[in-house]
Amino acid sequence: MNKKLFICLLAALVASSSRAQTESGKGNIVTKAKSFVERSVVHGLDTNYVKTPVRPWQVSIKSRVSQTDLQMHSVVDGAELFDGEGTMPFLRGVGDMETDPRIMTKVSTSLGVKVGYKGLSASYSFPIGGDKSQNISLRSTGRWYALNFRWHKFKTKAMRTHYAGAMQARDVESYDEEKGDIVFSDWGEAYGWDETEKEELPSDMSIKTLIFDGFYIFNHKKFSYAAAYNQKTIQVRSAGSPIVGVMGYYADFKYNDNRNAELIYWMDGIGRLRQYQLGVGAGYAYNFVPAKGWLISAMAMPMLTVVNRTRINTYDSNFKELSKENLLMYAIIEAMKEEGIEGLEDVNFDYADDCRLQSTGVSSRNNRLALNYTARLSVTYNWKRYFINANGQFNNFNYKHKAMHGHLNDWYINASVGVRL
Repeated sequence: MNKKLFICLLAALVASSSRAQTESGKGNIVTKAKSFVERSVVHGLDTNYVKTPVRPWQVSIKSRVSQTDLQMHSVVDGAELFDGEGTMPFLRGVGDMETDPRIMTKVSTSLGVKVGYKGLSASYSFPIGGDKSQNISLRSTGRWYALNFRWHKFKTKAMRTHYAGAMQARDVESYDEEKGDIVFSDWGEAYGWDETEKEELPSDMSIKTLIFDGFYIFNHKKFSYAAAYNQKTIQVRSAGSPIVGVMGYYADFKYNDNRNAELIYWMDGIGRLRQYQLGVGAGYAYNFVPAKGWLISAMAMPMLTVVNRTRINTYDSNFKELSKENLLMYAIIEAMKEEGIEGLEDVNFDYADDCRLQSTGVSSRNNRLALNYTARLSVTYNWKRYFINANGQFNNFNYKHKAMHGHLNDWYINASVGVRL
């Protein structure tokens, strides 16, 4: 599907060029579209600051490195899991227990091709290393505006989780073999439980993100965003501009597999979370030209999220009961080892395959206003026909649903070598 989309976009670009050249005198719709693109990119530019290349077409080979960092935070009642009764008589939770899973993908690398005409471009890339993610990015840049679209999909099992809470413990004081009665000691003083563990989920977590942003450039006569990020123009003197824009964001975190029941329990029953956000913001962008051919560009724009909606799927499971049985068995095995009984080293305490989920429904809620931000940096060097460029972007998105909250950081760096045709 991704390849077909890219091919269609590429075909549309090629068709617009060929038809405009053969039917330029007939005023057809493609010619008008081409004329609009040319006006939106070059009309009204101050040529003392921004120049346009003689050759309008571009073909470039590009590579991308990227990483997504998802951090979640949830709070559960410690006494719900460690209740000091039944199959768990030795431990009792005290107060809230906090869980902070962090899922950071491997730095992924992709290779692709980009074809552009004036302010329009389409690209497709395929993974060659890292998390083997899929990406589609579209970009349109004019004299006074910039539009960017990115779709990202990946799966991962790697997770680093921080647990924090308080526990009480007690021992067996006496045991009546005839009656089978156990006398326990009093509960001891509460002690802190604060650990970070590197784990691997039993089943993949699937994460999809879609990011769209567009902004208006006020000083579009002297400042060119296109010069920094798609080389459709050339900035020859330093200039900056205030910017205002909108950003749309959608994310789908899905890990509702039976084998992931433990994570779902710690996440207060949430097995799938979808986030919808729409933000508005203002910032500043600056193009610095230190020497002929060189361009260093930076942009920062805080975003106030005016639409912030969360949709979740929740589940019950038998994880609590299984974990209690497992903990009791673990205590028995450890006691047997202390008695010198051998052959117990390979006892398996993995019970993920025995977990079962049961849906408890889907719910949505509107959250409070949130502050997110986006930042970009680009370095370019131009020859007459050729150019090289490296640019990066960092996005930060926050979310909250009752006791669960977190944020997603997403960054990438593009590098390209291109030729103008």
